[in-house]
Amino acid sequence: MTPATGSIVSLALTLSTSLAVLEDEDPPCGGFRCEHEGGGAEIGLTQKETQDKATEWPPGSSEESPDSWYEYVAVIDCRPPNTPDQPRLEICGFAVTFCEEYVPESFGPRSWIYRRTVDDSGPTSDWQELAPTCFTDSVPARSGEPAEELTEAMIVEQFHRTAFALPQTVIQPPDGRTLVNLPVYFELEWPEEGYAPQDIDTTTIVGHEVRIRPTLIGATYVTGDGGSIGPTTSLGGPYPDGDITHDYTAAADIAPYISVEYGGEVSVDGGSWTTIPSSAVIDGPSSPLQVLTSRNRLYTN
Repeated sequence: MTPATGSIVSLALTLSTSLAVLEDEDPPCGGFRCEHEGGGAEIGLTQKETQDKATEWPPGSSEESPDSWYEYVAVIDCRPPNTPDQPRLEICGFAVTFCEEYVPESFGPRSWIYRRTVDDSGPTSDWQELAPTCFTDSVPARSGEPAEELTEAMIVEQFHRTAFALPQTVIQPPDGRTLVNLPVYFELEWPEEGYAPQDIDTTTIVGHEVRIRPTLIGATYVTGDGGSIGPTTSLGGPYPDGDITHDYTAAADIAPYISVEYGGEVSVDGGSWTTIPSSAVIDGPSSPLQVLTSRNRLYTN
C-alpha cells in the first residue's frame, strides 16, 4: 500500500466513524467494559469507581496537603449540545434507555465525567473527558468530597419554589354585580400561566432530573363578606348546575377570591410518583363584586 493509499483509507475510516455518530449509532468500545462482544457502547465505570474519583488528586497535591484539586462534572451523553458548562441542557432518549437496558442497577442517565485542575486562584486547566458512567449522581464534586446526595429536604424546598397557578374566580351573575338574596355561583378556573394540578414542572437538583406535579388538596371560596365555603375539591361551576353558591344578605362592595392548598408528587430520574410531605397555600386574585338591593314598586295607570 502506498502512502497516498494509506491516507485515503484513513480518511475513509474517519468519515465512516463521523457518519456513524451522526446516525446515533453506539460509539465503539475503548478501554472500558463493553456490553456486546467486539463492539457496542462503553458501559463505563461502576458506582464505586465513579465515587473513587474523589480520592484522586493532581500531582503534588493530596488530602493531607491540598494545594490543588480536581473538579468534576457529569455531562449527559447527548452531545451536542451538552458540554461541561451546560451539562444537562438536553436529556435524550439514548442516555436514559442505555442505562435502563445495560446497567439496570444504576441511576442514569448515561454521562461522561469531565474534570479539571483547580487551586485557590481558580481553574488551572481545561476540562478533560475521562470516562462514561451510568452512576451520574455518584460523580464527586471535587477531590476529597463525595457527590452531593439528593435529599427529601431538597425536594420539599424545590416544591415550595414552584410557580403555582393562581386560582381565578369566575362569578355568575356576570359583570361584577348581583342582588341581595340572589344565589351567586362560584367557579375556579386555572390560568395558562403557572403550574396547575397535574401539570409537571421539571428541574435538575444535584444531577437528578426532578419532576414535580402539583395536586389539589382543597380550595376555599372566600366570599368577601366574612364567610367562606370549603375547603373542598369541587371546582364549582356556572348557573344552574354549579355546587358552590352563596347568598349575600346586605348591600356591599366586596372582593371574593379563592385560596388553594396545593400538595405535590415527585418523580426522580423517571421513577414512579411519590407524595411530597408538604403543602403550599396560594391565594388567587380577588374579583370585585357589587351587591345591590332591589325594591318593589306599585304602579297605577
